[in-house]
Amino acid sequence: MEPLAEYLTVDRCGPALAALGAETGATELARVRNIDYVFSPWELYPLAPRPPLPLERIAAFAVDMDGTSTTTEPLALHSLEYMVRRLTGRLTPAEWPGLDPQLDYPHVIGNSNFRHTEFLVNRYRDRIDLTALRSAFVEAVCWTSANMDDPQRRRDIAQSAVKCGLAALLADGGFQRLVRSGTVTTDNVGQLAEPFVRQFGTAFACRHEGELVSASLDVYYMRYHSIMRLIEQGQGERLSQELLGEPGRHLIEPMPGYEVFVALIKGWLGPEIDALYEPLRERLLSHSDGGYTRSELDGYRPRLVRLANRFRAHPAKLALVTASIAYETHASMKEVVRLMHERVRHWPVPGACRDRIAQRLADHTAVFDALVNASDACEHRLKPHPDLYSLALHQMSIPRNDYGSCVGLEDTEPGIISLRAAGIGCAVALPNHDTSRQDYQAAALVIRGGLPELILAKNLLVK
Repeated sequence: MEPLAEYLTVDRCGPALAALGAETGATELARVRNIDYVFSPWELYPLAPRPPLPLERIAAFAVDMDGTSTTTEPLALHSLEYMVRRLTGRLTPAEWPGLDPQLDYPHVIGNSNFRHTEFLVNRYRDRIDLTALRSAFVEAVCWTSANMDDPQRRRDIAQSAVKCGLAALLADGGFQRLVRSGTVTTDNVGQLAEPFVRQFGTAFACRHEGELVSASLDVYYMRYHSIMRLIEQGQGERLSQELLGEPGRHLIEPMPGYEVFVALIKGWLGPEIDALYEPLRERLLSHSDGGYTRSELDGYRPRLVRLANRFRAHPAKLALVTASIAYETHASMKEVVRLMHERVRHWPVPGACRDRIAQRLADHTAVFDALVNASDACEHRLKPHPDLYSLALHQMSIPRNDYGSCVGLEDTEPGIISLRAAGIGCAVALPNHDTSRQDYQAAALVIRGGLPELILAKNLLVK
């Protein structure tokens, strides 16, 4: 049996790396920078080889959440922009136009929330107003302690408060009564927190970058989670209009074609799928980067039923994998699956088929064979590290010799690297409007028409 650990001197690392490449079949590597508090500045990962396409069979799909399964990316960007406004005191577009799609977006999509915050703190460091940050952070402590049921989120913000010198605030009787009062809302938290800012604020300090990033991240989470709670109360459509200026849709929705994709690979559809061809085709034809003609797509139509029959006979497993924390993951997917359920009810397929699929969408957790989020790992082991996807493969009980029959879907470069570092060589990029500037050279394939193109034109990558 090989040892669990082996001591190597630097001069022996070259042969060991060559042996690793031979054992994994890897001819490419990824260098991943670590978070500041980790001793090694970076990790080196062999990347699973890109397989020849199409695949003979597919055992499982491992799919990212934000921007790949769901439309949550704009909400995250909005919350990050809100965070920067609160840190810098530039609250209006006249004072600061907001995040730059060219300079900011590539660095604040696809990594962990800590990484996104770290980038923005460094990018806008010269404009950070510590007085503004102090007020925003105390508000975040008050709102989160009063409103969040997630024990990990409450624990994390309490730790941040202690690290930033506000342990006395947490122990204060008035603060504890406020937290228990059930009166703290996003509308009044500024007013309710102001006395605590005056009483305890002079002790607030961020002594190094890690504390500054953590405090800033708590401000981001307050904004994101307060909006998530409103979505849980059925206000997603109003918020889409209010925050994004996009009427007629929900702030969090399934990505186009997602409900068809899930029903197809899980084997819930057979010949009925032909009735869904035209909506998929029109969605793909409307995509600016598709480049397909109507007649070309019509030529693919006959194989759609064969594809459904194939997965009906051999369903694929499905993992949802995200660097969002548990509360965000379950709140988002509960809303997404609820909307999938509604849409299935309007499919032009026989009623028995609609009822059968809708019943399988009654519980969002039952849709997935693995559901892995940031709360399942440490902050410093999130994407682009492989841990989340490795956990997903383990939860789906996929043996290592079957990793080559798995497909990963991501919308960002860190996600693609995470997939391949976990052993999924068929790492497919599905760019969206917010991630189109990412570098996808590590991807096995880039599909700019999203899930409709993957289904219709690429036949879900199976032979």
